[in-house]
This record gives sequence, C-alpha cells and structure tokens, in this order.
Amino acid sequence: MELPPEKPGDVRLEVDPNVTPRWAEVINLADVRVQFGRPRYPGGRVCDHRSMFYNVEDRRVWCRDCEKTIDGFDAFLVLVKHFAAMERAARHKLDQAAAAEKAHLGRRAAKELDHAWSGRQMAVACPHCRGGLLPEDFTERGISATSREIELARRNRGDKNDSTR
Repeated sequence: MELPPEKPGDVRLEVDPNVTPRWAEVINLADVRVQFGRPRYPGGRVCDHRSMFYNVEDRRVWCRDCEKTIDGFDAFLVLVKHFAAMERAARHKLDQAAAAEKAHLGRRAAKELDHAWSGRQMAVACPHCRGGLLPEDFTERGISATSREIELARRNRGDKNDSTR
C-alpha cells in the first residue's frame, strides 16, 4: 500500500505488509494523540466529580456522576493528589501539635511554681545557687530577665558559676 508523501512534522504511520487488506485499513490513532500530548478521550479534561468507579471486568475507569470514561493516568493522578493533600494535612497537624507542646512547656513550669508556692511551706530553689525563691522576690523587686539563647549557651559550655553541673 502506498502512503501519501510526508510533510515535515508528520507522524510516520507504518503499514504491516503481512496484514490482510481487510485489517490494513484500521489504524489506531490513540498512540498518535498521546504522542502529541492530546487526551485519549474526547473532551480533553477530567471531570471534577472525584467519584470514580473502577470496573475490573472491562478494565475501565469512569465517573459515576457524569458517566465519562477517565484515562488511567488521570485516575492515578487524582489518587496521587488526594494522598498528597492527606500528607500535607497530617504534617500540618504534627506541626501544630509540636507548637502546642512547646507552648505547653512554659505553662507546665508556671504550674509547678504555683504548686510549690501554694502551700506556703516550701520555696522554689534557684537551679544555680540553690537559694530559695519566694513569690515576693518577683513582685517587689520586679522580674529580671536574660536571653534564653545566652543562658543555654552558658549552660552548654559549663561555666564554673553554674552549680547545677
């Protein structure tokens, strides 16, 4: 069988000479459409219903709402996007839980101080000098504060003034 002359950019279709004339006229263009990046199915877009039905007997994926056939790659892409969104949501929840736990540390320390001072029999001990700290020390003299980063660096290098080590 003779084919028309090729133009630049045309896809070459090969005809098998061993095929009977009855079958030689059938050409599957699905592969050509994929090569050009066109969808296999008419319409060119995947439905947004997300209610896919996987028919194992026909090896077909279709939408229950609009009854359109969905390409296998597009169905897989819907699943991938769904699980990626689930992973993002799980990571977000883990980040929120870590932030809540970090904020809870300060509240827990304040609760321990309140518990120690509530009985009026005990005083909280300073971790450095082991001297007692009373609630009046913080109300009469005012609160003196230092940088958390500086304090952690001082503790890590093990200053001699730190009696907790």
